[in-house]
Amino acid sequence: MPKKLLIIKAANDVCSSEIDHIKTVADMFGIAHCTSFLTEMASFKSDLCAGGKYDYVYLAAHADLTGFGEADGSISVDWSVFAEALCEAQCLNPESILLLGCCRGGLKKVAIQLFSYCSQIDYVCGPRWTVTGQDISAGFHIFVYNMEIRREQPSTAVLRASQGTGYDFFCHDRVEFEDEYKPGSMA
Repeated sequence: MPKKLLIIKAANDVCSSEIDHIKTVADMFGIAHCTSFLTEMASFKSDLCAGGKYDYVYLAAHADLTGFGEADGSISVDWSVFAEALCEAQCLNPESILLLGCCRGGLKKVAIQLFSYCSQIDYVCGPRWTVTGQDISAGFHIFVYNMEIRREQPSTAVLRASQGTGYDFFCHDRVEFEDEYKPGSMA
């Protein structure tokens, strides 16, 4: 059974060529894909349920430490709300990877929020700094190539994505999160 990728477009100004590149990468590696446009959470949740289970989720949006959406704030989704929606839909396969195609998506605080609100998320990957759509899609191309073709572990794949783009990409692992943040130890 081929792996599946859900591409979520959550900002109108996300370049269509970025989305097309991600689709082409998926096609190149035999990953089935579909695209969802997040304009409001209720319809998004029902879309998640209809698509089956995913191995990769690519989120294309503007983001900061608290959430993501449109650059002007007209759509704004907290990371915790997003994680809860993914969990409720039960749409993630084991070892699923969230590819956060947005500025600051690779920050540890973002990963902590996602892991805390959805136990089905196993990996959260993204850039640490402000980057362009071209930087993000190139980094994720390298990441997916290393995961699917070279069969690397996520930490190696993300290191190669960082080296290939010249920007720091990070991949946070649920097991490491649970090892570091025992229940009841978070402030």
